[in-house]
Amino acid sequence: MSEPHHLVTVWNPTYASDAMDEHLEVLIDWAGRAQAGDADRDEVYVWWGKNRSPNRKGLLPHADAETALDEQVRSGSENHLFLTDYRSLYVAWVGEITAEHLPREQPEELDHMPSYYRDQFADFWFQLWDIRRLVADDTPAVIEELKRLGNTRYHDRPVSLYGGMVELPLIVTREDGASWFSDRDVLTDGQLWAQRESELRGETERMARELRDNLLGPDVWSVLEPATRTFLASAEAVFRARRGDPAFDFSGPAIEYGKAVEAELNALLMPAIRKVLSGRSPSERSVLLDGRTLDLGIRIPPQSLGTLLVMLEKKPVVQKAVRTAFPHDHAWLLGELPHCLRRITGIRNPAAHTRATTRDGVGEGRNEVLGIGCEGVIVRIARGKLRS
Repeated sequence: MSEPHHLVTVWNPTYASDAMDEHLEVLIDWAGRAQAGDADRDEVYVWWGKNRSPNRKGLLPHADAETALDEQVRSGSENHLFLTDYRSLYVAWVGEITAEHLPREQPEELDHMPSYYRDQFADFWFQLWDIRRLVADDTPAVIEELKRLGNTRYHDRPVSLYGGMVELPLIVTREDGASWFSDRDVLTDGQLWAQRESELRGETERMARELRDNLLGPDVWSVLEPATRTFLASAEAVFRARRGDPAFDFSGPAIEYGKAVEAELNALLMPAIRKVLSGRSPSERSVLLDGRTLDLGIRIPPQSLGTLLVMLEKKPVVQKAVRTAFPHDHAWLLGELPHCLRRITGIRNPAAHTRATTRDGVGEGRNEVLGIGCEGVIVRIARGKLRS
């Protein structure tokens, strides 16, 4: 296969009404064991089974193609299993695919799966190293996110909830090559995304809807990175809950507002710069930063907000690429934005280095990020993404 292939499937509530929660519980439990030193890091995973319907006796017609993906997984590429119940959408990092009957042939793996699988037969088992939530309780947003995937059995046409969702899992491609987990350690301080997002139930889900419907608007919200939405909702939920407490340390929200901008700016700049520079020689597309050479013509890990600021202000290679890639937005990206980033990092960095952050301090950064009383940085970046 010339490009990474991924999978899409639907979970059936008749097997377990809270199937996703049960898988997350197993995964988070193993992550906790590893952090406590009671398990090795390579033991942190959960199995997701593609249960076979009792009305079907034979193999799926594309069974060989499904299991063949295991070779791609083992080659080191980041392969994804997209999971939906039509209301929400998750993406999982696949570590292995097998057609073995795990409960019978490898009973020790029962500890890595929800208990309801004991009496089920599965066509395939997917070993999942981590799980991220992309959309929560928003069917229109699920539809839009799935449109970014091409169904290989339908000539790479966009995946649709209302057609083509048969003979699951679907084998799909994604043109933009989105990597959902390469930035994990940078954005979650070493936690699994599953752990990070287990904290985002209830109030933060409500806050995400509030930001989408009453502040940023559905059009802007729909183009934001899932990590951006997560950080904004979490930061805003804490800020609103504690802003009446002048003694509260607002370091957490300060860091998360900064991480939201960091995630969004990486998503805007790095693919566009890579596209401009990819055909040039290494000397024409590389920059020296903090004693390390970055080749901007290839895919690189997300960069910190401070590094992005230096690139925009001081690196001619980056500045020329930005002017080419963003004909309508380069003046803002190279002019006003660096000043905004300096103010945001000035608030965020003390928080990231254990100094307490006041309500008024984080409030200034919050206003600039979200656009409270001004045009927000997040909205400007999102508009750049829409235009590019």
